[in-house]
Amino acid sequence: MSIHEPAPNHFSPHRLQLVGRQQHLHMRMDHLPVGPLSLSRLTWQAAVAVDPGQLEDYYLMCLPTKGRIEYCHGPGNHQALAGHLVIVGGAQRFHFSTSADYEQIVIRLDRSAVDGAWSALAGDALSRPICFRSEVSMHGPTWRALEPVLRLIADSARGDLADASLRYLNARLQDVLLTTLLLHQPHSQMQHRLPRTRATPACLKKAKAYMLERLDQPLTLMAVAQAVGVPARTLQLAFQVSDDMGPMQWLRAQRLRAVRAVLMAGGDGTTRVTDAAFRFGFTHLGEFSQQYRRTFDETPSQTLARRA
Repeated sequence: MSIHEPAPNHFSPHRLQLVGRQQHLHMRMDHLPVGPLSLSRLTWQAAVAVDPGQLEDYYLMCLPTKGRIEYCHGPGNHQALAGHLVIVGGAQRFHFSTSADYEQIVIRLDRSAVDGAWSALAGDALSRPICFRSEVSMHGPTWRALEPVLRLIADSARGDLADASLRYLNARLQDVLLTTLLLHQPHSQMQHRLPRTRATPACLKKAKAYMLERLDQPLTLMAVAQAVGVPARTLQLAFQVSDDMGPMQWLRAQRLRAVRAVLMAGGDGTTRVTDAAFRFGFTHLGEFSQQYRRTFDETPSQTLARRA
């Protein structure tokens, strides 16, 4: 049995074939936009073979949650079980077959976003699509770097985060995910050395001024690098040399000080810790409280109470 599925806009048209006899297809797809990303859950409840051809305009991060998938990506054949992470795309040939109990969660990334992220990191435009190594080791540095980002995406998808924090989160999700992938997961552009030239003191000063003027606005590393006119990697190295931390860590420290200033000026009964934290982009209140206490040796509530 063979089916040509009318795919939704976020996937390609593809050929689907049932594998084996006496099977019934019960395909289900749950789709949820999460900021600029696309998050889907797919199941067919039957062993299937699927052939979408080349994924020209997007990449897929596939996380099997049940069953087994065997797939061909570019020149290689691979297998993934529940809990493994797979990355496909980059205009490479792709097709796969699944076990009958297979289920997966899929994150879609536009190729234009991947191209833009690499150009911001490297300072050069791409002439051909980036091809990632499809298998992500669950014990390697890529997974350790990706795990907190994927957890944040899951929290957003479940609605665990307050609406007031989402404008910051939406600006960060794709930026952080793509930067993590491009710096940690092997891909076809890794042989091209990222720029290691030092940013001038004037560029560093301009970057800090740009961020300080926008402490209560969503910012990403890519946006700051573009505003200053240097590759993001160069900016990261400049901050490491100057402040022993990355630019986003430096920004978080300035935002913590901004929250403290608001709390120190409070005490009239109208200032709330939650409002101050959300105002400056702290989307996870538990982590915010821990960071605040480590930095100032007291809780945000204690700061506010001292001004009452």
